Amino acid sequence: LDVIVMNSSLIVCELKSSIDKAGMYSFERKARFYERRHGRRADRLMVISPMIDARARQVGERLGIEMYGDSIQVETL
Repeated sequence: LDVIVMNSSLIVCELKSSIDKAGMYSFERKARFYERRHGRRADRLMVISPMIDARARQVGERLGIEMYGDSIQVETL
């Protein structure tokens, strides 16, 4: 779990070589724990992985997690 603060925006990011459905749920739980612990809501949740399982992609879409295959694909705000 990586936390990035840029221009006062809080981004919670996970960099993984691959992620499956369970990994996506785990990331979401860690991100929510961070939010509760620090009392601040994340502006963006994102997973960067070249291999995202199809079921993990469905979970990520439902949970509002941005998914990228490579870090150069991430759009900055």
